[in-house]
Amino acid sequence: MVTSLRKSTTTKTKTTRTARDSANVTSPTIPLRSSVHRVQMASSSTTQPQRPIRLFFRSKEAVELYTLSDTTSSSNAAATSPASSPDASKKGGITLYKGKTTFHTLNPNGECAYIHDANVGLIKCDFNDAGDNNNNESNRPFLQDSKAILLAKCSPRGSYLLTWERANNNNTGNNGNLKVWDADTGSFVKGFSCKKATLNTLQWTHDEQFVFHMVTNEVHVFTKAFVRAGRVRCTGIASFSLPSVKGVAANTIANKESENKYLLTAFTPGTKGKPARVDLLRYPDRMGRESFTVVVRGVDDEITGSTPSGPSLASKSLFSAEEVTVQWSPRADSALLLTQTAVDSTGESYYGSTHLFLLLENDGKRPGFGSAVSVPLPAEAAAGGTGTVPIVGTNWITNPQINGPVPFAVISGRMPALASLHHGITAEPSFLFGRAHRNVMDVSPHGRFVVCGGYGNLAGGMDFWDRNKGKRIPRRVALNDSASGGGSYVTIKEATDLTVTSCSPVVGHQWSPDSRTYLVSTTSPRMNVDNGVHIYRYDGSLVGSEKLPWENSKYQPDKLLSAEYVPAPFPTELEEKSFYYYPDRPQSPPPRGVLELKGEAAKAALTKLSSQNSQSNGRKGNGGNAAPASAYVPPAARKTGGGGGGSYVPPGARKGSGTGRGGGGSLAERMRREREGSAANVSGIKVTKRTGPVGASSVSASVVGGASGEKSKSALRREKQRLAKEKAEKEAADAAERANEEEEARVKANKADPAKRAKKINKTLKQIDEIKKKKGSGVELNDDQKKKVASEEGLRKELASLGL
Repeated sequence: MVTSLRKSTTTKTKTTRTARDSANVTSPTIPLRSSVHRVQMASSSTTQPQRPIRLFFRSKEAVELYTLSDTTSSSNAAATSPASSPDASKKGGITLYKGKTTFHTLNPNGECAYIHDANVGLIKCDFNDAGDNNNNESNRPFLQDSKAILLAKCSPRGSYLLTWERANNNNTGNNGNLKVWDADTGSFVKGFSCKKATLNTLQWTHDEQFVFHMVTNEVHVFTKAFVRAGRVRCTGIASFSLPSVKGVAANTIANKESENKYLLTAFTPGTKGKPARVDLLRYPDRMGRESFTVVVRGVDDEITGSTPSGPSLASKSLFSAEEVTVQWSPRADSALLLTQTAVDSTGESYYGSTHLFLLLENDGKRPGFGSAVSVPLPAEAAAGGTGTVPIVGTNWITNPQINGPVPFAVISGRMPALASLHHGITAEPSFLFGRAHRNVMDVSPHGRFVVCGGYGNLAGGMDFWDRNKGKRIPRRVALNDSASGGGSYVTIKEATDLTVTSCSPVVGHQWSPDSRTYLVSTTSPRMNVDNGVHIYRYDGSLVGSEKLPWENSKYQPDKLLSAEYVPAPFPTELEEKSFYYYPDRPQSPPPRGVLELKGEAAKAALTKLSSQNSQSNGRKGNGGNAAPASAYVPPAARKTGGGGGGSYVPPGARKGSGTGRGGGGSLAERMRREREGSAANVSGIKVTKRTGPVGASSVSASVVGGASGEKSKSALRREKQRLAKEKAEKEAADAAERANEEEEARVKANKADPAKRAKKINKTLKQIDEIKKKKGSGVELNDDQKKKVASEEGLRKELASLGL
């Protein structure tokens, strides 16, 4: 499943934009005019053209490469017909390899793919050398003796290739079964031993300057030439994680000292009487007190001197954690820690329990130390359930160049779950996307567009958001209207109409490197029917099959194994400190010279379009020959004149509107409406800072884009002063009331037993005399003693009034 994007490879460039990129700067549904704030076209013809968007398909028969040439709409009559574009009707791609393959991995720079054939070995397919003859005769293995390889991955910059195979007599020697290869030449570099079928025991830093290898109770640090550079000592360590990308904020100069420091996390499972623990470490200065960094070497690379490391930046004890998942921010200065247990000890959930924490490199309260913050979830996430709120999914906003801390998204709560956006430092919720049956938050590479999707066992619903505007992206639909002079369009803005349901069950999902299209795929063996790939534009409109270079029928029913976008190339040294290869482009503006229908005309057009779509779907379901069958009507709702007709009305609501016991729906329907009725009330809402008690609602009354309901700083200060004054007055009143009550109780006690009261007063007067003696000797009295001395005169008067 393609569930994540390579964040480190998409970079902004100063190269010339080609005609294909200019054509893509359009509305996702109808061709639109270009805007000067979107793409800056370079006039120099000496620079290389921008690489087009390409897709990598691996099926049971072959491995293919397709180029996505155009994604503009084909339904607009007012604009140039897409058939007139050079690649609109071109079908077919480049066959990179023919035969049955077991797995593949793409190079992060998007230049090649490594494919494994069990009969041949690991094969390298170069995308740049692929011809148009749709044939690849090279079946020679790229790596020696690579038939037994089961797992493979590339280093963050694509310089090395890591493979794993089962240990046997042939690879238990110096080479080992966990091998590092040169990704360009295929030569063997280094070998390690690893019993478990995993590649996570060896990881590179984001710049590939250091390599970390986990062994029993330790993590060994190597330079890029695999020379020992240090050791991280962590007893019982089970896993560790390094960030694969590191960017800087906009208008920020990178600190050379910080560039030579690398964060990592180390997870230690719990044992009897000892909870699990996660440590946030930093190489080379904060790796733990038992760790060290190599500084002096002797003959034969022997370590003769080392420098001990300091304590960890932060540590978090986890009392209910069997597995942890770490997601690093694009700036590599913080990480999300999702803990999971297979069994929920409280019995509230069949799927176990989950908790979410935010690890920070810098704690504002303690300079030089990090922190581990428990992520507070919105109060609305607990609606409709009790106990611990489950965490469904998390993801960072992938753009490190945004102003301020990088936020992250969380889907929490029981279905329908609540999607929210959180602050990157305080972890407080700042925006609510709403409640729906969603379990995935896919963020575009530039961090502008967000898809909330319900995949897997869910129905495949998708909501497309513009994070910068805090709104769902409106969708423009082109109409063929001769009365308006050749063309018009309507804009869909209603949230219920903007929700998209996938054409088929979703297995893989991924944003394109330029953030303009979104891929959903149905692949085998997860789904053995309706295999294929569909492309959606950034606003949720479906790209027609006539604009796609492949035919989904070719891969049906169960021939497609994987489909994903080819990563964008890395920036060159001439591009300075750019981070993205493709430019960050906002929503396309409305078309120029095309009429937009509004009001009643727009409603009528949308109704007509909906009717046409339903009829089209009916004809497709019946082979295009017969008219679609009428909807089933229960016998109790059929008219006596025959022919059916009329919508079904539940028995409890047949007499009058809302007068029946059913209230217009079944019990399940009423419960669903009651559970989901508040979804619109928490959709697209900004969250204010929590000032009330724990558990109080944290949602403000203002919708994003509307009038703000937040108070100014001076108003908040005045309100704070007023509350403090009221609190002081209340405390004074309570003290006076308590004094009166004590006086009344004393009077009643005197009347009931004067002798007993006199005895108590004499005892107090004796204590006062002793306090006076201490004061005379120079001892300083405390507040209670001073208060007791001040009450002497009143006590003597009370004793005299008793008359004993």
